[in-house]
Amino acid sequence: MRSHDPKLERLKQRGQSIQTLMIMTMVIFLIQLWLLTIALEDYMAAGHGLALPTFGASLFCFAVDLWLLRYLYDLDKKGDKNE
Repeated sequence: MRSHDPKLERLKQRGQSIQTLMIMTMVIFLIQLWLLTIALEDYMAAGHGLALPTFGASLFCFAVDLWLLRYLYDLDKKGDKNE
Protein backbone atom coordinates (compact mmCIF):
# COMPACT_ATOMS: atom_id res chain seq x y z
CA MET A 1 0.00 0.00 0.00
CA ARG A 2 1.15 3.48 -0.79
CA SER A 3 0.76 6.18 1.80
CA HIS A 4 -0.45 9.52 0.55
CA ASP A 5 1.50 12.61 1.44
CA PRO A 6 -1.00 15.20 2.73
CA LYS A 7 1.17 18.10 1.58
CA LEU A 8 1.31 16.68 -1.96
CA GLU A 9 -2.46 16.14 -1.97
CA ARG A 10 -3.08 19.74 -0.85
CA LEU A 11 -0.72 20.99 -3.55
CA LYS A 12 -2.55 18.98 -6.23
CA GLN A 13 -5.93 20.23 -5.00
CA ARG A 14 -4.67 23.83 -4.96
CA GLY A 15 -3.33 23.46 -8.49
CA GLN A 16 -6.65 22.10 -9.72
CA SER A 17 -8.53 24.95 -8.03
CA ILE A 18 -6.27 27.57 -9.58
CA GLN A 19 -6.56 25.94 -12.99
CA THR A 20 -10.36 25.88 -12.75
CA LEU A 21 -10.49 29.54 -11.72
CA MET A 22 -8.16 30.53 -14.57
CA ILE A 23 -10.37 28.69 -17.09
CA MET A 24 -13.44 30.46 -15.68
CA THR A 25 -11.62 33.79 -15.98
CA MET A 26 -10.72 33.10 -19.62
CA VAL A 27 -14.29 32.07 -20.51
CA ILE A 28 -15.76 35.18 -18.87
CA PHE A 29 -13.16 37.32 -20.65
CA LEU A 30 -14.14 35.82 -24.02
CA ILE A 31 -17.82 36.46 -23.28
CA GLN A 32 -16.94 40.04 -22.32
CA LEU A 33 -15.03 40.53 -25.55
CA TRP A 34 -17.96 39.15 -27.56
CA LEU A 35 -20.41 41.45 -25.76
CA LEU A 36 -18.18 44.46 -26.25
CA THR A 37 -17.89 43.67 -29.97
CA ILE A 38 -21.68 43.51 -30.26
CA ALA A 39 -22.03 46.82 -28.38
CA LEU A 40 -19.50 48.62 -30.58
CA GLU A 41 -20.96 47.19 -33.78
CA ASP A 42 -24.45 48.32 -32.81
CA TYR A 43 -23.22 51.76 -31.74
CA MET A 44 -21.31 52.30 -34.97
CA ALA A 45 -24.37 51.28 -36.98
CA ALA A 46 -26.24 54.14 -35.23
CA GLY A 47 -28.45 51.73 -33.35
CA HIS A 48 -28.52 52.38 -29.63
CA GLY A 49 -31.07 49.75 -28.60
CA LEU A 50 -28.55 46.98 -28.14
CA ALA A 51 -25.40 48.99 -27.46
CA LEU A 52 -26.13 50.07 -23.88
CA PRO A 53 -27.36 46.72 -22.47
CA THR A 54 -24.49 44.76 -23.99
CA PHE A 55 -21.99 47.35 -22.78
CA GLY A 56 -23.48 47.04 -19.29
CA ALA A 57 -23.19 43.26 -19.44
CA SER A 58 -19.60 43.63 -20.59
CA LEU A 59 -18.87 45.86 -17.59
CA PHE A 60 -20.43 43.24 -15.32
CA CYS A 61 -18.17 40.56 -16.85
CA PHE A 62 -15.20 42.87 -16.28
CA ALA A 63 -16.12 43.24 -12.60
CA VAL A 64 -16.49 39.47 -12.20
CA ASP A 65 -13.10 38.93 -13.86
CA LEU A 66 -11.46 41.46 -11.55
CA TRP A 67 -13.00 39.74 -8.54
CA LEU A 68 -11.80 36.31 -9.74
CA LEU A 69 -8.28 37.56 -10.40
CA ARG A 70 -8.17 39.22 -6.98
CA TYR A 71 -9.34 35.95 -5.42
CA LEU A 72 -6.61 34.05 -7.32
CA TYR A 73 -4.01 36.55 -6.12
CA ASP A 74 -5.15 36.18 -2.50
CA LEU A 75 -5.22 32.38 -2.86
CA ASP A 76 -1.67 32.41 -4.19
CA LYS A 77 -0.41 34.65 -1.40
CA LYS A 78 -2.14 32.51 1.22
CA GLY A 79 -0.54 29.38 -0.23
CA ASP A 80 2.92 30.94 -0.19
CA LYS A 81 2.62 31.74 3.52
CA ASN A 82 1.67 28.13 4.37
CA GLU A 83 4.71 26.63 2.68
